[in-house]
Amino acid sequence: MLNNQLTVAEKPEKFFVTFNDFMSLPLFFYHTIGVDPYESTSSNSVPSRWLYVNFMVHVTNMGFNFVMECMFVVLYYKDTESIVDVCMTICYVGFVLVSQLKTISVWRQKSKLNALVCEMESIFPSPNRVEQQKYQVDYYLRRCRFFLRGFSGLYLVLAVTYSFYIYVKYLIQHWLMQSTEAEKAMPYFSISPWDWHNNWSYYLMYLLQVLGAYTATTGHISADILIYAVNMQLVMHFDYLSNELTEFKNDAAMLHGTKSYAKDLKLLQDLISYHNKLLGLSDVMNNVFGMPLLLNFLTSSVMVCFVGFQMTLGLSADHTVKLALFLISAVSEIYLICYFSDLLIVASESVASAVYKMEWFEGDSRFRKMLIFIALRAQKPVCLKATVFLDISMETMTMFLKMSYRLFCVIRTMYQ
Repeated sequence: MLNNQLTVAEKPEKFFVTFNDFMSLPLFFYHTIGVDPYESTSSNSVPSRWLYVNFMVHVTNMGFNFVMECMFVVLYYKDTESIVDVCMTICYVGFVLVSQLKTISVWRQKSKLNALVCEMESIFPSPNRVEQQKYQVDYYLRRCRFFLRGFSGLYLVLAVTYSFYIYVKYLIQHWLMQSTEAEKAMPYFSISPWDWHNNWSYYLMYLLQVLGAYTATTGHISADILIYAVNMQLVMHFDYLSNELTEFKNDAAMLHGTKSYAKDLKLLQDLISYHNKLLGLSDVMNNVFGMPLLLNFLTSSVMVCFVGFQMTLGLSADHTVKLALFLISAVSEIYLICYFSDLLIVASESVASAVYKMEWFEGDSRFRKMLIFIALRAQKPVCLKATVFLDISMETMTMFLKMSYRLFCVIRTMYQ
């Protein structure tokens, strides 16, 4: 009689967590706008022709909407009656611009991102229960998915609200309330190369704006959650290294044999090499994502102060709710970046504490000197870096809020 229960050795690989489980959501969003951020032999490939056509459609439409919105700002920025519309359009323009710059930045760093992915795949825990339990892969995957899905959901809700609210409002006023004052309008302020009022081209223009909103939103989502996914895996590896150092058994202390000393030194050398690799991967990660991180901080400060300024102008309740959602999304984006960087700081600093907790006093002089080396390397914490300008931590969140408030005060004073 065959035993239907799978042993650990027989358990199929699909039941274990893989590297692609962490990266699947960022890849999905990138592919929807025709971008292939990196090449990997383990991930499912998408036909390049389909990606190219999809990418050209999104880029062309995004460029069209961007130009129309910029022209709206240029034409109406002196009109005091349109101050709210102009401020909101400036936020749209900034949102679109940063989205495209983040996508371009990641695309330009594709060779480095390929190398980063290849190295991270090579050190990812193999598909067996013992090793994956040591790394606590299930735990880190659950945490990663929680933040990735939560952030993606928040931004998709933002895009859907801004894209369809105005049309749903029109349908309610026109069909349910039978209002004669119901007018069709676009979800985003811009000029149009043709008159779309009261003809079928209204739906075409509306569709183009909605597609552009999805492209811009996806550019933000995909770049940010890719950073989160890579960062969370590095946190997992640093925590594993700390646990291995803390639980390191000094066999030479008990056996006092030459072979035992050699074995301890070999194990410690492997851990030091592993630590060096993690530090190198952290540097590559910051080289790849440094520019998107810097763009996040610079533009989010401006958008937050513009949105806050509009909320002080006594707008309608529905407009205020939309602005509040925009504000929450922008602040959440910065907060999550600071939060993930802080996770990395804590995890990398814990390596030095783990070295101190080891049985170092029972090792020989070579063993202790090697411990000093790894402890010194761990003194400087690893964090996300917005290029060379900013080391990100939770303190950066405070700095971001202060900067946004100062800009808000300047704009408010100029308006008064």
